[in-house]
Amino acid sequence: MQSNNMYIGIDGGGTKTEIMMCDEKGVVVARCVGGSTNVKSRSEDAIKQTLKELFHDLFIQADVAYEHVTGVFVSSAGGDRIWDQQRWREWIYDVAPGIRGKIDVHNDAYGALASGTFSMEGTVLIAGTGSIAYSILDGKSRRVGGWGYLLGDEGSGYDLGRQALSKVAHMHDGLMERDQEFMEIILTSLQVESAADVITAVYEDDYPRRKIASLAEHVVILAQAGNATARHIVGKALRSLLELVDEIHSEDVPLVLSGGMFQSAFMRMAFGNLFTKKYPQPQAIIHPDVPPVVGALVCALLMGEEAVTSEVKENLQSSSRSLNRSFT
Repeated sequence: MQSNNMYIGIDGGGTKTEIMMCDEKGVVVARCVGGSTNVKSRSEDAIKQTLKELFHDLFIQADVAYEHVTGVFVSSAGGDRIWDQQRWREWIYDVAPGIRGKIDVHNDAYGALASGTFSMEGTVLIAGTGSIAYSILDGKSRRVGGWGYLLGDEGSGYDLGRQALSKVAHMHDGLMERDQEFMEIILTSLQVESAADVITAVYEDDYPRRKIASLAEHVVILAQAGNATARHIVGKALRSLLELVDEIHSEDVPLVLSGGMFQSAFMRMAFGNLFTKKYPQPQAIIHPDVPPVVGALVCALLMGEEAVTSEVKENLQSSSRSLNRSFT
């Protein structure tokens, strides 16, 4: 028998949006994935259409009524701005008018943090296309970074890609020593034959930011293989990320590493070594084994005053993995 207390978690990203539903015991009953819900890159009409499709599919999959939803938690970039919070609530009530539960909207750090700590306490460092560090202690939050690719995002995938292209340009112009291996890998990944073609490949792409960020994977692989140019770029990025954490991290507080950059074991280990040198006392570094959307579910449960016990945690982990496998 389906519970009358259902919770929805949403991880709204710049590339995709994930949405999950669970009961008060943490059993995930539905999962859907759709397009971006980032207002900086898509129109409101496009976002509302995406949400309409996601909610429609979610409730069909879960086979529950709207009125059984006790709470919704949205973890999305820009979710700490009042205007964006209002828009999210309006969108959800518009596409799912039967929902009577509370809708909480916060930035994407909340889902990322809770995916590691299964609470709303701790420090999280997100390094994906962008970068941000966020700390929540005793109900008080503080952020560093998250200024976007035009003003910041140091240590992010975009930052690595931009540095890589800058190195290629400087090598081409004779402003620095040529690293043939590095140049060939970067140019090949862009599907161009010469450095002169980089301008067209980047500036005429429909999503130049995403294209530049995609180069990060190749930079990391080169660094892992020992390429000096790539190691210099990665080292600079890691130091930038440590600076973000350094500003807000407190000892004896767990640090969650999230985002595409930390999907690489090499990057996790390299950052861990740098972090340990700065903080020699034992520190808990958590690499989440569930996606941020599960963290959003944790937040939804907590905001609904549900206890996230070890049983609930285990249910969230096992049932979400089961649904993830069905999507692959």
